[in-house]
Amino acid sequence: MYIYMNEDKKILKVALDVPIDQLFDYLNNGSVNSLGQYVKISFGNRILTGVVCGFEKKSSLANSKLKQIISADKEIICDENLLKLLKFSANYYHHPIGQTILSVVPLRIKQDKNKIFLKELAYRATQDLSSDWISNIARRQRTKRKIAEILLKGVIRQTALKNIASNAPQVIDELVSIGICHVEEWVPALKEHTDKIPILNNQQVHIIKKLNECKKFVPWLLYGVTGSGKTEIYLNLIDSYLKIKKAQILVLVPEINLTPQLESRFRIRFPNKNLAILHSNLNPSERLNNWRNSKSGEAQIVLGTRLAIFTPIKNLKLIIIDEEHDISFKQQDGFKYHARDIALVRARNENIPIIMGTATPSLESWLNATGQVPKYKLLKLDKRAVPNASLPSINIIPKSDNKHPISSLIIKAIQTRIRRNEQSLVFINRRGYAPVLACASCGWTASCHRCSSKLVVHLNKKRMKCHYCDYDRSIYVQCEACGNTDLHPVGVGTQKIENHLKELLPSASIVRVDRDNMRKKNALNELFDKIHLGKVDILVGTQMLSKGHDFPKLTLVVVLDADNALYSIDLRASERLFSQLMQVSGRAGRANLKGEVLIETNFPKHPIFQAVKSHNYEDFANNLLNERKLLSLPPYAFNAVLKAESTKIELVEKFTNDIAEWGDTISPKVNIFGPVRPPIERIKGYERVNIHIQSVKRNHIQNMLKIWINQIRKHPSANRIKWSIDIDPM
Repeated sequence: MYIYMNEDKKILKVALDVPIDQLFDYLNNGSVNSLGQYVKISFGNRILTGVVCGFEKKSSLANSKLKQIISADKEIICDENLLKLLKFSANYYHHPIGQTILSVVPLRIKQDKNKIFLKELAYRATQDLSSDWISNIARRQRTKRKIAEILLKGVIRQTALKNIASNAPQVIDELVSIGICHVEEWVPALKEHTDKIPILNNQQVHIIKKLNECKKFVPWLLYGVTGSGKTEIYLNLIDSYLKIKKAQILVLVPEINLTPQLESRFRIRFPNKNLAILHSNLNPSERLNNWRNSKSGEAQIVLGTRLAIFTPIKNLKLIIIDEEHDISFKQQDGFKYHARDIALVRARNENIPIIMGTATPSLESWLNATGQVPKYKLLKLDKRAVPNASLPSINIIPKSDNKHPISSLIIKAIQTRIRRNEQSLVFINRRGYAPVLACASCGWTASCHRCSSKLVVHLNKKRMKCHYCDYDRSIYVQCEACGNTDLHPVGVGTQKIENHLKELLPSASIVRVDRDNMRKKNALNELFDKIHLGKVDILVGTQMLSKGHDFPKLTLVVVLDADNALYSIDLRASERLFSQLMQVSGRAGRANLKGEVLIETNFPKHPIFQAVKSHNYEDFANNLLNERKLLSLPPYAFNAVLKAESTKIELVEKFTNDIAEWGDTISPKVNIFGPVRPPIERIKGYERVNIHIQSVKRNHIQNMLKIWINQIRKHPSANRIKWSIDIDPM
């Protein structure tokens, strides 16, 4: 059958997930008419999924040398606006165009498993199921009995069947066939919520009015102290935007653990609105379904982590970024984009407002809002939203001795909270039992053989782990150097604090919150429920608990080992420490109960701790900006890093020495520093070397990199070494 084809669309420019920075020419078979359609093509001896990014009448290659696409799907993966954003991103971050575009395409589409998608099912008992019916089940039919007993109590999700027994799916089908239960689509039940919508204070009313006055591109920095009601402003603003016909709103949060609480608030406030959740904890089918709901316009609110910024959203009218300062918005490997910066570009391209909320703005955002020529509009909330709630009192206390991981002063403060039926949070940003296992005789320490790092003691599981490559082994029983059996864990982690508190306070309900024990999909949701029900007395946790969460009965926050960041060589270590301390301190006293924060340090007079104590972000940020300006450091300069790694140190050193010399000759407006080894010199067996690039103008770096990258690709070792460019590194 003859298919009419427009001659202007004869040649397709196709993006493929390959490490080559170009689009590939393919012949149209007549089934592709729109940009953003996805196609199956032959690439070498592989069949790949690609995205159509352009049309041409002619190719630079003869038609006889071009392959025709195998097939095309009518679904458009990326509309013109999203393609424009992705092309900009690939160009700015110097990442191959095909890998950039395909990195945002759901896995099931790339695997060609997208044709059939069933929503999750649930099984509910019919009236025929009773205790008497269960009692008549043969004793050998254990799975049937177990499922029937669960059904009698409530609904069983399809995904939960595998946790009951291996033959559970077959047994449940049998129960459906005999009418003991029926199948329905699983819909998450909304938790009972009797709280009234908070009454807005004057500051909130004023800010919402200003935000509603402008529906065009304006970058707003919403700077508000912890507990000042930023989320309530988001909710009110979303409510007004949803009155616009077909409007969609994108809300970005930095980490997965912030989504459950925010999702719950959104579903309670907007029970009749379609909410799509997008983050890496979703299974591929859930992600594809929510992604398509966003693309079609069905989802009115899209809530997600950093990758959600590249979600196709048909009628996007507003972007909200919560905790805009957070480093988690920066992708650290592969396509190294910053979601906040991309969101600003997307908002400008689509001429819509963007709101960036935080209690501790990044220095870049603070300068953009308060500089001589402000690029953002600044909005301030300087008091807590709950009537009579005040900022917690912050006390700087001496660090406990090495014999006791927690001082008696802290223990007394926790005991006081337990007597009052209040909750405490003990924060230490190091998981495991102890960061080092050392020999008392010769000083040997247990190290990872693949990384230049120490193995962390995880005493609960009697294992030692590398937190960089996940290497795992049993705990050493004797020194590898001298054979001595007197080995001691050195330092403190969350497990050690948890164990110590359980010894001192055996009747208290203590829960540890870190990546090691929050791996299950619904673990955080279940924990938050326990906290809100008052079933937890003490939380011991890492940064998973330091931001965004609202626990009304939590009145004491303890910060242990805060000095660790002061020894860092990282340029941003001081602002990150300040932000972390302010965020975790902000968990205390968010309701009517007075909050207190105890921060342990050996340096009580340090400017960071003094600024935290007085809740004075503005002076801290302005002083830091003055230092950065004097030294021509970001945000008054712009950085990039070339990262190279190889299993052979000689190879990577020769490669980086050569290309650093080439880079030095390209532009006098760009400074090259290095090659240098990063603090962790080896990870997963790969020796690492960095070259730092800096200039006072962003375009100077961009222009230099275009020339330099072309030179690097011609280096004899370019294909034998893993290397990448990190723009605006964090």
